[in-house]
Amino acid sequence: MKKPVSMLGAALITAGLLAAPMAMAGSQGAQQGQAPAQMQQPQPVEPGTLSKQYQDDELRSFLDVNRDMIPVIKKLSSQNVSDQEQARSMMQEFQSKTEDSLKQHDLSVQQYQKIGTDASRDKALEKRLINMDPELYKQLQAMQSQARQQPAQ
Repeated sequence: MKKPVSMLGAALITAGLLAAPMAMAGSQGAQQGQAPAQMQQPQPVEPGTLSKQYQDDELRSFLDVNRDMIPVIKKLSSQNVSDQEQARSMMQEFQSKTEDSLKQHDLSVQQYQKIGTDASRDKALEKRLINMDPELYKQLQAMQSQARQQPAQ
């Protein structure tokens, strides 16, 4: 059996993709010219420690956002980027769809990122998410596996 980290890896990739541009948009350009901070490897905690902080409906919203973003990520990752303007346009499309999904599921960017980060730190939370939607886990696992197989451009 593959490690459950695969699901959260894909979710954190989504979080990472949406975090920097949305955080920068939220600051309304206050820090223009500065690169976003590098994501650090979260430190594990005792299983169950962080899981207790979340209600099932909040975790379902997290999973729903991930489910909503799968077709967007697949579409955008299948396109060849020919120039910087096209890349910017694709990122704006991703941002817009992500913002819509977060609003629809009543989550902020910070909540979404916190759940993803906490799930990578707390194996009980990670398992809880996987058990809530095993099909989504399989989809995210397949996407992550496919991404690893694609050559770097």
